[in-house]
Amino acid sequence: MRVRAIDLTHPVATGMPVYPGDPEVRIARALSVSEDGVEVASLALGSHSGTHLDAPSHSISGGRAVDELPLELLSGKARVLRASVPAEAGIRLEDVDLPAVLPGIVCVATGWDRWFSAAGFENGEAQRHPWISLELAEELWSRGARVLGVDALSPDPTGIAGSSGPAEGSGMPVHELWLGRGGVIVENLARLDLVSDETEMSLLPLRLSGVDGSPIRAVAWERVL
Repeated sequence: MRVRAIDLTHPVATGMPVYPGDPEVRIARALSVSEDGVEVASLALGSHSGTHLDAPSHSISGGRAVDELPLELLSGKARVLRASVPAEAGIRLEDVDLPAVLPGIVCVATGWDRWFSAAGFENGEAQRHPWISLELAEELWSRGARVLGVDALSPDPTGIAGSSGPAEGSGMPVHELWLGRGGVIVENLARLDLVSDETEMSLLPLRLSGVDGSPIRAVAWERVL
């Protein structure tokens, strides 16, 4: 038996899609082998670029920052829930097969990662993703989940590009509930369709002191014969 690693991360690249209003991603050469003897890149990006996690301080005053999150919370057994719902629809309890007890990490797979591209953002499909109902979020928490992952921009509705986006406060009820209780949200996961319902994951951020979020390298680890 061997262990197979499945990368659940979107590549980080100059000009990649970002949540409406977030800083653009820019990667440029700072030093080169030919001129400086070493290759070094300059990185400019927001803390919520690409596949990333939201620490509680992202929307909760006084909440824990990225560097205060225990690594044990972000790695270990995980459950992938499959939901097939239309665009801009809330995912309800009856839309997923929910076991009585959940591991600490739960991801909701909708297939919406296929729209994480320039074209997906330009035509608005990325922003029309399904979202998680407050009832479902409450139930996931009550059954043991502490890390909530989605393969879309957010577990809450996202404003269409060109609009003002979701309103502050009541516009992000899942963020308020989950982060307000000290949990973690992971957004823009990819390729959850390649992962078993029961798996193991590592969702590790950079150790950014006092920062509200971080890009991560999300990996599922599966045992194969």
